Amino acid sequence: MPEAAAMWRRRMQDLARGVGRAHPPLFAPVLFGVAAQIEAISADAMSRDATRLRKNVSELRQILHTDAVFCAAPRGAEAAVLAAAWPDVDAVRWTADERTAASLGAVHQWQADASEPVIVAALTGPATLCAQLRGAGDGIDEETGLDSAGRALALLVRLYCEAGVHVVQVHEALLPPAAASDYWKGALGTIGNVARFHRVPPLLVVDHPGPLAWPAQMVAVPAAAQQPGPLPRPHGRAWERVPAEWPVPTSSSETGRVVTTVGEVPEPTGIPLLLAAVQRVRSAWFG
Repeated sequence: MPEAAAMWRRRMQDLARGVGRAHPPLFAPVLFGVAAQIEAISADAMSRDATRLRKNVSELRQILHTDAVFCAAPRGAEAAVLAAAWPDVDAVRWTADERTAASLGAVHQWQADASEPVIVAALTGPATLCAQLRGAGDGIDEETGLDSAGRALALLVRLYCEAGVHVVQVHEALLPPAAASDYWKGALGTIGNVARFHRVPPLLVVDHPGPLAWPAQMVAVPAAAQQPGPLPRPHGRAWERVPAEWPVPTSSSETGRVVTTVGEVPEPTGIPLLLAAVQRVRSAWFG
């Protein structure tokens, strides 16, 4: 359905610019490792082979009748690359990484098919990356760490945008200390500017309880507990990872432009269970 795919891509470009009319949301739970069930292979093996990645994720999307495919999920690839080359990560380092190369290769394959819908790259955020690197023994301070992580991720985002993704999702599993908030916003600004230059919306998903002052540099994608009411600018919504915990809003207008999940849907989630959850949501929204 090339027409539907083109419609969603236009809507995502509008979201990157903060314009456009409200519309039923792009339903894009982070479905990546679970797709490896299609060929009964490990998610790690799938993530290192561009053709298998594209094939499995595409077939799962066709089963579920969703409107997005994920070329990447926050699974530690970014931390591995940064740990090996900190703090100077260049494009060669990124593309030499087997998982990143496979992800970019899958994007190129999807781009050759006009009927494919929105392509999403979900990445680890700068605050989470810094924490992962410190946990591995790297003695980095918040300012230097967030600045370097922001620049490295911005380069990765550029590679994804040039390959042809339509959405970039930055996932934070934690927040920086309050004293480092401005450094974090600066890192997000660097990432967001690169994405918006390519007319790609930079979404921010934070898996952290309680209210949050959403940085203007990114498209906010809050969970209900983080922002119970609407936001003054175009935004999305983040649901729980586990499909059984997905809410069913009475109207799709309550959800913003995109609905995703706070993290990757667990790999062991059965495809029949996932299909039932997706059908339940779509039935509530579209009848």
